[in-house]
Amino acid sequence: MSNVYTFGPTFRSEESHTSRHLAEFWMIEPEIAFAGLTENMAVAEAYVKFSIEYVLANCREDLELFNEVVFKKRFDGQELIPYLEKTLAAPFRKMEYTEAIEILTKAIGGGK
Repeated sequence: MSNVYTFGPTFRSEESHTSRHLAEFWMIEPEIAFAGLTENMAVAEAYVKFSIEYVLANCREDLELFNEVVFKKRFDGQELIPYLEKTLAAPFRKMEYTEAIEILTKAIGGGK
């Protein structure tokens, strides 16, 4: 059997009385038996990169529009397509949980 994925709507809610804490989003879940964290990370990276490659090849006009209307304004003039190409070119960085928390804490403290 080849790759198997579950793709569908997912609902998540927290104990709250506002609509802000109820969310629906689409989630993809690869079905990979007997895989550890390293294998899971490799599958996730490959899927994200496949998705980026597909969008770059098949949705260029949409990316260009999104770049002008949203991305450059939100990210201080940075260009979306080179950003995506750079994402494809390099392996994803992997780190321990505590290092990730340190990076996030510094970013929050720095106002990012």
